[in-house]
Amino acid sequence: MLRESTSTEMTLYWTLMLTVFILFENVKGWNTSSDTVTVPDVIELQALDMWRLEVKWMMHQNEVQSNQMYEIQVGRTTNMDVVDSMNVSKGSLEAIHTLVWTSQLPLNCVNHSVRIRLISGASPSSSWSSWKTIYGEMNLAHNEIKLFPDGQVLREGSTVMFCCIYPKETHIMSMFFGNTAYKVINISPQVKAIRVENITATNSFGVNFYCDSNSDVTAYNFVTFPPEKPFDFRCDRRRKYTLLISDSKSVDCDVEDTDPASCGFEVIQQQITYNITLLVTNSLGQESETYIFNITDRVFPVPEHLEVTAGPFDSLVTLQLIGSFKGLLLTCQTELEPGGIIQDLDKNGSDSMQSYTFRLQHLKPSTRYSVRGHCAVQGNAWGRWTTQRQFIIDPRVTIDLWRQIRDHPNRTVTLLWKTVSSDSESYIKAYEVCVSYRNTKRSVCLNVTQTQVELTREINMSGITVRAVVQSGLSEPAHITIPAAYTDNLLTEKRIMGNEKGFQMTWTRDSAATCGYTVEWCMLGIVLPCNLQWRKVPANQTSLNLNAGDFKAGVQYTFEIYGCSAAGHRRHEKQIGYLQEQKPTQCPTLDSSPDITWSSVNLRWSFSENYPGHAGFITGYVITMKDYSEASSDLSSFRESVDDPHSKSWTVSGLEEDRPYTFQLAACTSAGCGPETSATFRTRQNHHLLMVKVLVPLLVLVSCCVCLWSFRNLIRGFPEESFSFLHIKALNLDGDIYEASEKIRTLMIEDCEWCNVEILDVQPIPTEKTWLTRAEDLSCSFITPKVTLPSCHLTTDVWLATDLTNFTYLSSVQQDLPSEELQTEATNQESEISGF
Repeated sequence: MLRESTSTEMTLYWTLMLTVFILFENVKGWNTSSDTVTVPDVIELQALDMWRLEVKWMMHQNEVQSNQMYEIQVGRTTNMDVVDSMNVSKGSLEAIHTLVWTSQLPLNCVNHSVRIRLISGASPSSSWSSWKTIYGEMNLAHNEIKLFPDGQVLREGSTVMFCCIYPKETHIMSMFFGNTAYKVINISPQVKAIRVENITATNSFGVNFYCDSNSDVTAYNFVTFPPEKPFDFRCDRRRKYTLLISDSKSVDCDVEDTDPASCGFEVIQQQITYNITLLVTNSLGQESETYIFNITDRVFPVPEHLEVTAGPFDSLVTLQLIGSFKGLLLTCQTELEPGGIIQDLDKNGSDSMQSYTFRLQHLKPSTRYSVRGHCAVQGNAWGRWTTQRQFIIDPRVTIDLWRQIRDHPNRTVTLLWKTVSSDSESYIKAYEVCVSYRNTKRSVCLNVTQTQVELTREINMSGITVRAVVQSGLSEPAHITIPAAYTDNLLTEKRIMGNEKGFQMTWTRDSAATCGYTVEWCMLGIVLPCNLQWRKVPANQTSLNLNAGDFKAGVQYTFEIYGCSAAGHRRHEKQIGYLQEQKPTQCPTLDSSPDITWSSVNLRWSFSENYPGHAGFITGYVITMKDYSEASSDLSSFRESVDDPHSKSWTVSGLEEDRPYTFQLAACTSAGCGPETSATFRTRQNHHLLMVKVLVPLLVLVSCCVCLWSFRNLIRGFPEESFSFLHIKALNLDGDIYEASEKIRTLMIEDCEWCNVEILDVQPIPTEKTWLTRAEDLSCSFITPKVTLPSCHLTTDVWLATDLTNFTYLSSVQQDLPSEELQTEATNQESEISGF
């Protein structure tokens, strides 16, 4: 059992080892097979012509196979963009394999590269070979545009790509084939191309191809079909040709130097049908052929010359036919490219040179065109086309003409014009200015280089014409009529206001304006130089919108509208306005000597409210008054508005007398008020009130004195000693009357309503004397008679030192005076009272 078990284990061991060996050999075989697939080697790449690329490669293969399949890729540009991929079968016995690849894009345009790999057999495909490149002319340094193909013969019905190589600083936006624009294909940063499918055959002069309408570089190619198989091929030497016309007239034909052989004859007048016989004779015999035809069916006139005269607005094309076409109706056509515009023109034939003139209109300026022509007789088949003639329309130049007429200090006409060109780089050499005169055919012309000229106005000057002198000649003329008698009518000004978009102007219709209106204004307002601007509108339009970007805020613009008629331009309306008003920049001037009273001030000022230099329309004025109180530091003020801009005075009333007031004056627009003018004026004193204040106290005192005077006898009956206490002190009016009046200036009449003199009589003691004549006994006692005057409160104004609140003229105080002094005092008092 042990031996049997050992045998079994050995069998399994060797079986496992054999399996591992077999797997190892298979894997080794696979790896060996993969390593034996070599990479093809491209040994040569060359251009056979502009379209064909020849590729040569060889393959080092260990195993011999009947055929090998290769995959070939063609890349374009430096990015190796694959444009074609093909599978090619080659015999394994060939040492070098060859392939010719045809490109639709000329090989000169860009780089073309080729790579190959082996894909045939049961083995896996090989790796790709390295790219092999043939370089185009885009890598060559050049400063001009190159076109491909150029001067090539192209097959009719084929598809061809045309390329344009241009410098780095050039920008190609369009490409043309036969003057027809095609979609541009970007090949590389400096190469663009177009694809033209199913190209048609051209005449012997070919078809043009160019890049961009502004380029002068043009390529010509020829499109045709393969040669036809020749027929009636034979050799016959020394043949003689004779043409018999209508069995009556014979013409000898010399055809040795013509290919193909041809023979001509003159047309018989008034004969339409011809029976001709051609005799061919040599030493071997004679042959003839007869042909009957209608001559109108066999005439194919060919223009001998085509001439183009290009103008700024249209062009003239002239077709010339050489031959006798008398009695025949000719029809000729011209074809204009781009656009494919065809024009027909019918004309009776003549027996001499025939000229056809076509006018090509509505052409675009600064554009390249080509034209060709052909003709036919009486609706029969057309003759062949002439050679295409190329021409370029010059930039279109139009002139916008205007004038200014001034009578002071001399009568002058200033011409101004602006040129509008379809090409910003158009070259204008000069301007031709021609002046015509009334009642005469005389015209004077001069050339100037500036766009403004001043002419001394003559009475007979009627019109002025200006034309630009360009490379192709003269531009379309601009004409303006000068009125016979120009009067500068005074028109009412109409105020307008702009906005953020500009000025939207409207005006009334002028029935006499048959050729439109012209709006004139100065671009800088009143600032010199004026920089005159104008805009013209048609006669059926009475409005104009002006862009806000051409105007400034705070500047007044004057727009004058002229109506155009056959007699010239006449002023129709005048409008002034601001794009946007601003505050005034100038201040009014106050009159330094206004009319001033004790309670009012009449302000006067000067200001030019209609001055065009203001930043807005003056709408009025604002007056501000400030009053500084002398008793305190309080400030009181008020503000008044004057809504009439033409008013130059204003009265401020309700003021206090003899007080300073400060006035401020400013002009205003709708945007606000400008700088202020300030002045201080003092009100006057009220002299009438002063007189009242002086007279009222005096009248009061007089009334009091009159009341006392009625009691004078009673007072005199008393002893003088009894009135030794009476002191009546009169007002001191000996001083300055102004000083006295100032002291009592605030005394009002109503302060003193009555005057009362009261005398108290007290009976003396019986033992004493009842009548006193002299105060000899100073120890005598008595009751003082009391005289009381009403109280008058006087309020002083500024500098009164003392308030007189109570005038008491009788003293109740006992005076200890000697009898002489008492008597003297009583006498003085009596005299003072009597004097008052």
